[in-house]
Amino acid sequence: MKKLTGNGLWESSRMMLFEHRDSLLDREAGKTKKRRPELDEQHLEVIAEQISAAYTGRQTLHATLYEEYGERQLSGSVTGVDPLRQRVRIGDSWIPVADILEVRIEDATGDDAENGV
Repeated sequence: MKKLTGNGLWESSRMMLFEHRDSLLDREAGKTKKRRPELDEQHLEVIAEQISAAYTGRQTLHATLYEEYGERQLSGSVTGVDPLRQRVRIGDSWIPVADILEVRIEDATGDDAENGV
């Protein structure tokens, strides 16, 4: 037997079980890139108002964020706003405003506010 030069595996160890192959194909099928949705001006305005209200009222903000392979949920308090770079700091991470798809503010009782987007 001869050893492969690149990865150091033996040639005979190139087998893959059907279950592993099917699992790999299923995972790859789920990784289709999503296009960024175009939000209208009114929707962006409501998002900006909700972020501002959460920042000034020190309330918890629940945001749905765009990612290439789907959406992500993020919750936390708004600890900073950078209008120059168009980003918001939720918890410890800076989020570009363009990645925010919708937001909800949690009121003092722990329920989500009805006026969320």
